[in-house]
Amino acid sequence: MRALRELGDWQTAELVRKKIEASMVGFVFGADEDQQSMAPVVQDADGNRIEQFEPGLIGYVRNGKDIKFNTPASTSGIYEWNRVQQHIISAGFRVPYELMTGDLSQVNFASSRVGLHEFRRMVEAVQWQVVIPMFCQRIWDWVMEAAWTAGSLPQPEIAVEWAPPRFESVNPLQDVTADLMEVRAGFSTPAQQIAPRGYDPREVVEEWQKYAALFDQLGLIFDADPRRVSRAGLAQAVDATDRAPPPDER
Repeated sequence: MRALRELGDWQTAELVRKKIEASMVGFVFGADEDQQSMAPVVQDADGNRIEQFEPGLIGYVRNGKDIKFNTPASTSGIYEWNRVQQHIISAGFRVPYELMTGDLSQVNFASSRVGLHEFRRMVEAVQWQVVIPMFCQRIWDWVMEAAWTAGSLPQPEIAVEWAPPRFESVNPLQDVTADLMEVRAGFSTPAQQIAPRGYDPREVVEEWQKYAALFDQLGLIFDADPRRVSRAGLAQAVDATDRAPPPDER
């Protein structure tokens, strides 16, 4: 919070400094016989005393003999200072600097994946430990209880499964390969890999069964069908009793 305030104050101060530098362009010093003040007086071209500055203003100083132009000073290290402050702010919000600012100039593919994995782990913890049990589940229970009170349900407690939206993969090929190896090694089940993607595992399997039967009926074989084609693209050994009949026999 302090870094946010300091960054905002610094940007405001820098903007005001630039406006002040742009307001006074120069001062004209010249002899004036009508000098009525011991101190130099700054006036505009119409002889009015200048009390408020505006961009492009030239002030005439009475009882002078020279002209001086304002030279705006350059500020170095603005980009580096902003990056440091924004890194502090992103760390406080627990959001990767690249996601918060959109600045991808200082990261590579590996470092960006590490940052995204940590961020996703934190988001998943918030989803499953805060949002779902303390917000979604309570609303679900209130709605089911209201429906049961109105006579629309036979019981007030209805089971529900939650599936948060999935994260887009940075490298889909590597991620899918890793998930497949986990399932084949027995470290997880297909349902555990389908659920994080935001789908109902049972619905996915039933839909696969439906289209697999349609493929067999039409005599079609695709590389995506693991019953017919292996990972290497070779035909799987199929028992004669399970082989689909040719189209002319149907």
